[in-house]
Amino acid sequence: MPVNIIVGNIALIAALVLYSVGVWGAFRAKGFRTNHLTMIWIGVVLDTLATLAMAVSAGGALQLDTPSNTLHTVLALVAYLGMVAVAAAAPPMRVSAKASKVLTRIAVAPWALWLGIYLFGMATRMATRVRG
Repeated sequence: MPVNIIVGNIALIAALVLYSVGVWGAFRAKGFRTNHLTMIWIGVVLDTLATLAMAVSAGGALQLDTPSNTLHTVLALVAYLGMVAVAAAAPPMRVSAKASKVLTRIAVAPWALWLGIYLFGMATRMATRVRG
């Protein structure tokens, strides 16, 4: 397996863990704290690294050749931008407790989409490897 695929998968799993801890930690705390935002921002960086690593293996092109690849690419971009928006918009709890509390509920949506796309990508890529 190429090094970029290994690095991409490790970065993707780390991003998933950090996104999960950040979003659900904020949800449970009913507001974003600095550590939650830090985890989400590090997740965004790792997600970017993973995307770049996977793009290298795809020859630098978006994979829009099949409906499955198109769906994965478009929804992954929406989920990624959603996580970036949450990280950028979330005020730390001490700045605005009310806004932070509202955003914790909203943040679950891009996280859930991101998780769904991650699982969809894993399932479709594994099915391709088994058949191919």
